[in-house]
Amino acid sequence: MSRVRNGSFYGNKKWVVKREKILKRDGYECQNCKRYFRSKEAKVVHHIFFYEDYSELGLMNWNLVSLCSGCHNKMHNRTTDEATKLGKEYQDKIKVEFNNYFKNKK
Repeated sequence: MSRVRNGSFYGNKKWVVKREKILKRDGYECQNCKRYFRSKEAKVVHHIFFYEDYSELGLMNWNLVSLCSGCHNKMHNRTTDEATKLGKEYQDKIKVEFNNYFKNKK
């Protein structure tokens, strides 16, 4: 599968509005830190199934989570561009939504 490069997606008004809605939904708090009863401000909205691999999921609420920069970096292996163990855990959590989306698309 060939990867889509972000291009202008992150500057697009739809993304800017969606990003703000997700941060607001999550209380501007890192959802991964929250799992460990730590409170850290979220400044990043992460695509659980990476935008580069699944651009059609780029604006799906269920595929987006607010994270701090540290946790965001723990989701990606920046050398291989693949999900880390933690990134795959998050993908497993939303596998039902992911499968339903593609099943209903047929």
